[in-house]
Amino acid sequence: MERKRLVNLVLWPVALLVLNGLWLSVAGGTAPYEINDEDHAIETRTVLLGSVFGQDKAMPAVFEVTFSGVSVDEGNTSWVIRDSTNAVVAEWGGMLSEGAPNWEGELEPGTYTVETTVDSGIITNQVLQIQPFDSYRVEGHFLLSGLLVLVAFGEVLVRKKGGAYLAKRDANKPDEREKSPFKPLKAGMPEEDVALDEEGPWRTPLGR
Repeated sequence: MERKRLVNLVLWPVALLVLNGLWLSVAGGTAPYEINDEDHAIETRTVLLGSVFGQDKAMPAVFEVTFSGVSVDEGNTSWVIRDSTNAVVAEWGGMLSEGAPNWEGELEPGTYTVETTVDSGIITNQVLQIQPFDSYRVEGHFLLSGLLVLVAFGEVLVRKKGGAYLAKRDANKPDEREKSPFKPLKAGMPEEDVALDEEGPWRTPLGR
């Protein structure tokens, strides 16, 4: 019994660590939105970011951009991100040789437009990385830890109540008399039973 209790005391903290570790991995995960790639013509792209858990919290975002010259060594490059009201969220412009830096920030759920402008002979690769669950990292840890604690207390309570109920049922259960494995003898001696049978109304008539 003590060993089982010790195992439970060890398993619950381990489960807590594993559960929070899994949530940490999920919260740190990214959802990539490919805007433009080097194998296709550059276009204006629309990105729709949905809300998480019905909330409108801003989500960490990274806009990864690279420009490459196919037939030229220099040229103008620029990009701009606009929200649904056409307001500029982020932008950059410069020469090909400068190298476009990645943009890091936060984007609220909604619709965004990515516009890219380059000179002829320049291609680009653009990916918008979103971390939809990172904004709920702390809330997720508290929620999952609280649920695990409730499950732990519930398990202890159910085990205790169940044990008390079984013990009470066994205590109130009537004792059954143990049956003997031997068959009881019939009343009377065998000789008396035979004599009674011969004196019955169906006995064999005399002289036969």
